[in-house]
Amino acid sequence: MRTYKAKIKMKDDWRNLNTGHLGEKIFNLWFNSNYETEKLFKQCADRDYDGIDFADEKGYTYQVKATRARSYTFNCYLDDLNGHLKSDIYVFIQIHEKYAYIESLYNKNEILNLARQSFKEEKSCFVYAKDLLQQKLF
Repeated sequence: MRTYKAKIKMKDDWRNLNTGHLGEKIFNLWFNSNYETEKLFKQCADRDYDGIDFADEKGYTYQVKATRARSYTFNCYLDDLNGHLKSDIYVFIQIHEKYAYIESLYNKNEILNLARQSFKEEKSCFVYAKDLLQQKLF
């Protein structure tokens, strides 16, 4: 059976955004609607280097990965992934047409167990959506 944390209808003007930026907007919307009394802070400097997109007021850090395809990409070799993953929580979002689907939340150890080395791009590894106990939505 198909499970996900949330199904969010996107605003029409959001659909033309690049996938990463759209994923961050969706996560921000979802977080604020579920944890309305907590503040979420966007990491501004060295986000790609730090691997952290957001932090909340309790100190938890989040990295958001969005896809319009079948996998979520990390821009490093698989052997380097352990040092690359610096967030506490990893949020995966599948985007299809007018909707975004937020997958279950994962920690670093779960990502390390699911990640695979890319054969197409040398300095890239990824997690398949199907390995998150999800199926591609479209």
